[in-house]
Amino acid sequence: MRPSVDEQLHGTCRILEEVVAPAVADPYARTILAGLIANLRMLHQAIPAVAAFLQHDNQACAKLLAELAPALPPPLAEAIAQALARSEPEPTDSAALEQRNQALRELLAQAVCGQALAPDLQAKIKGHMTERASRMPMRYVPTAPTTS
Repeated sequence: MRPSVDEQLHGTCRILEEVVAPAVADPYARTILAGLIANLRMLHQAIPAVAAFLQHDNQACAKLLAELAPALPPPLAEAIAQALARSEPEPTDSAALEQRNQALRELLAQAVCGQALAPDLQAKIKGHMTERASRMPMRYVPTAPTTS
C-alpha cells in the first residue's frame, strides 16, 4: 500500500515542521504544535507493537482475573467467567484486541475497587499493573517546559 502508514506519518510530521511551524507565531500555538508532532512521532514508533502488547496484556489480565474470581462477589465472578469463556480475538484484529482489553480492564477495575482483597491478591494486581506499564508501547512525550 502506497503511501504506507509509516510514510504518511513521517510525511505529516515533515509538513507540520517545515511548512506549518514556521507560519505559527504564537508561542502557545507553537508549543501545542510541537506536542502534536511529538505525539505523531510516538505513534509512528508505537503502532507496530500495539497488537502484540494488547494480546499479551489480554492474556495476563485474563489469568489475573481467573485468580481473583474466587475471592470476589458471585455476580462479578460470573461476569469474569463469561468474559474468560469468550474466544481470544485474532492477533491481527487490533480493534477486537482493543475491545477485549477494555472489557477485561473494566472487570479488573471492578475487582480492585469493589472488594477488600487479601494482601497476596493485592500484590498480584500491583505486579500486573507495574509489568503492564513497563510494556506499554505508547508513552506520553512531553514537549512543554516544566517548572521544577
